Amino acid sequence: MYKGIMKKKNIYFDELSSTKFFNPIEEKRIKVLKTLKSDHRSTVKLIELNGKTYVYKIPTEKNTRKWQRFLSIFRGGESQREFLCLEKILKNGIDTAKPYFACETKKFGMVVDSYLVMEYIDGREGNIDNIEIICDTLEKIHSKGFIHGDSQLSNFIISNGFCYIIDARFKKSIFGKFAQAYEFIYLETSCGQSIKKYYKRHGIYHVVARLVDYYLIFWGKVRAFVKSLLRGEKFKKSEDLESKESIFQKIKSKFTRNKDFEKYSSEINNENQEENQ
Repeated sequence: MYKGIMKKKNIYFDELSSTKFFNPIEEKRIKVLKTLKSDHRSTVKLIELNGKTYVYKIPTEKNTRKWQRFLSIFRGGESQREFLCLEKILKNGIDTAKPYFACETKKFGMVVDSYLVMEYIDGREGNIDNIEIICDTLEKIHSKGFIHGDSQLSNFIISNGFCYIIDARFKKSIFGKFAQAYEFIYLETSCGQSIKKYYKRHGIYHVVARLVDYYLIFWGKVRAFVKSLLRGEKFKKSEDLESKESIFQKIKSKFTRNKDFEKYSSEINNENQEENQ
């Protein structure tokens, strides 16, 4: 990644020709073909420049939140960091979108606005029919000592028989096999069905990761419930109230059913013994 300054803005680019994006974007002369995503976190658009299509991403939440702006003094803006992350993924032999250009506007040393332009991958979101190549890609990431960071099914793009990863944090796996096991559990949850035959489950690592998954589901629902109370929301139907109250019992039952847990643990151990033989 190269760095420079244009019109008092910090720019980052893969090669000098990529600075061609600056003026059309600043002057709003880019052609927007489609809005791929637009919410409080980010805006992602498909744009066209000189007959070619690209992805134009604005990290809205990171650009506007005061705490994120303050942190940008020390670690840089979101667009710059994502540019570096994509480069790191590619250098490790994993397929992802190639970054071309990023730009940051700073005030008092803080990034207050930024955007990233990257390659458009003409493909589709992964689905259960592609789970084998998706699991192989996740295994490849883990074999290099990294984790995806958000391994849900929609963050794998299938194009021309290749699997590309998107929205990846791609960080070193400080929790080792526990983190790797959890990534497969998270992927499995997003699939809505079992995918255990497509990846290796490593005994205690998988069991602990599964318990962590139960806890996170439980805590997420508790937070949502508390937030609804703080907002003063009322339940329209008695069924809604019952479903909220039953959250605690449902999650608790996953930990108190000792027989089921022992059976689950023994199944994993038997699988590992069969693999070793």
